[in-house]
Amino acid sequence: MVKLKDFHIVLDNNKNVYTAGDFVSGHVAVDLRGDMKMRGIRIYMRGLAKVHWSESRGGGHQTGSYTKYYDAEEEYFYMKQVLFGKDEDEGGSNPILRAGHHELRFSFQIPYGRVATSFEGKYGRIRYWLKAEIDKPWGFNSKTKRAFTVIDHIDINTPQLLAPQTGFQEKTVCCGLCVAGNISMSIKTDRKGYCPGESIAISAEFQNGSARRIKPRATLYQRTTFFADGKSRSVRNAVAGLQGNTIRGRRTENWTNKLLKIPPITPTLTNCGIIKLEYFLTICLDITGAMNLYLHLSIVVGTVPLRAPPYTPFDVLGVGSSGIEVSYPGIYPSPPLSEGEAPPSYAECVFGGVDIRDDEPGDAEMTGDPMFTPMYTYVSNYEFRQPPPPYSLTDPNGHGEETTRQPSLCEGVS
Repeated sequence: MVKLKDFHIVLDNNKNVYTAGDFVSGHVAVDLRGDMKMRGIRIYMRGLAKVHWSESRGGGHQTGSYTKYYDAEEEYFYMKQVLFGKDEDEGGSNPILRAGHHELRFSFQIPYGRVATSFEGKYGRIRYWLKAEIDKPWGFNSKTKRAFTVIDHIDINTPQLLAPQTGFQEKTVCCGLCVAGNISMSIKTDRKGYCPGESIAISAEFQNGSARRIKPRATLYQRTTFFADGKSRSVRNAVAGLQGNTIRGRRTENWTNKLLKIPPITPTLTNCGIIKLEYFLTICLDITGAMNLYLHLSIVVGTVPLRAPPYTPFDVLGVGSSGIEVSYPGIYPSPPLSEGEAPPSYAECVFGGVDIRDDEPGDAEMTGDPMFTPMYTYVSNYEFRQPPPPYSLTDPNGHGEETTRQPSLCEGVS
C-alpha cells in the first residue's frame, strides 16, 4: 500500500509575491494512509539565477563538428529547516509519523542581501522556490516544490524617471538620381519610467516631404542579455505596440499623447550579474519603396507606480530610522504606502508559466503543481494625467527652502 496520500506546500494567506526582508511562512501538508517510518521531513528555500545555452560549431576535417555549452549561476540564498525527525547527518533511531493529516509549520526570512527580481527567459532565469522532502532511509525520497515571486523594487518617482524623453530622426529619400524629399519624425514621451498597467503617452510630429507613403508605428521591446563563460547572448521580444494612419506624400501628421499600454512584464533588471534586462521604445516609419526610418528611446519598467504630487520617491535613506537594520547595500524593505494609497496589485506575466521541475536532480518525481508564473506589480484602471511639473523638493510648508538628499533607489538607471 502506498502510504503517502498527499504532500504539498501551503503559503500563509496564499501569498505569492515577496521582497527582501519579507518572511516566507506557511506549512507543509502531509496526509498518510498508514504510519510511516522516516529519517525526517525537511524544507529548503533557495534563490538562484541560472544561465545556459549551447552553440554547435563545425570543426575541421579531423575534428568534425561539436557543441559548446555555456553555463553560469548566481546564488542569492540557500536555507534549510527540519520540520520533523532529524537532519540527514544526525544519528539515532528513525521516528514514525502516524497516519492522518499533519501540518508542519515553517518560516524563512529573505535576507537583505542582493536579490534580483524573478524572471523566466529563453536562456536563463531568476527563480525562488521552496522544496520539502520526506527522507526515507530505505526508499526513494518524496519531494514537493513551490515557486514564488521576489521583486527588487524600482521607484519611478524620481527626477530622472519622471523626465520626458525626446528624439529626432530624418532622412532624405531619393528616386534614382533625383531627390524625392525629406522625411522626419520628432518624438516625445511623457516620462521615462513606468509600471506595468500604466501607458506610455507618445506625442509626435511626422513630416513627409517626399512623394512616397509612410506609416508610423510604435513598439515597446524587451531586450535580455545572458552572460556565461565570457560570452553573451541576447534575445529581443516585442511586448506592446500600436500604429498610426498612412501619411500620403507632402503631408504632416501629429500624435498627441497617443497611449501605449504596458502589459504585466518583468521590471528592468540591473543587479543580476549574469542576466540584464532592459526596455526601449522604437518608433518606426514604414516608407514605401525605401529603407525604414527608426528612432529608439530608453524606457525603465519599475515596480512603484506613479504617485500624486509632489511625486516624493521612496527615500532609502530613511530606512534606518524605521528600526529596520539594513546590513547589505542595494536592497531595502518594500516602499511604504502614501496616505490614502491602495496596496499594490499584481498580475501574472504576459509570457505565461514555466515548468519548475528542472532546477535540481530528482525534480521529475516531485508531487504538486509543477507550473509557475511570475507575478509583477500591475496598475489597474490607469488613467493618463498630464505630465507632472518639474521635480522639486521644496519645503511643503511653503517656506521656500529646498532640501537636499542623496539619489533614491533607481536614480541613475538608464
